[in-house]
Amino acid sequence: ADCLPMSESKHENSERLSRQQAAERLTDVAYALMTGDPVKLGPDRQVTVPIADEVVLKRNSKASGDRVELELELSWSTTEAHDY
Repeated sequence: ADCLPMSESKHENSERLSRQQAAERLTDVAYALMTGDPVKLGPDRQVTVPIADEVVLKRNSKASGDRVELELELSWSTTEAHDY
C-alpha cells in the first residue's frame, strides 16, 4: 500500500454504485478508521494515512429537483495523528 506524504496529496474518484455497494465502501472506510488499516480509495488503490484520536466530520446535503447530493468529509490534524 502507498503511504500519503504529509505534504500535499489529493485523490478523487467517482463511480456509479448500487446502494449496497456504496454502503460497503463506507463500511470499509469506517473499519479502516477504527483499526488504522489502509483505506481503499478505488478498485485497485490503497493508501495508508495516520489517523488522529479526534476527527472533524462535516456533513452537507443538497436537493435540487430529482437530484440529491450528500457529502461526508473527514479531516484531522496530522500533528495529532498516530500511526497504528
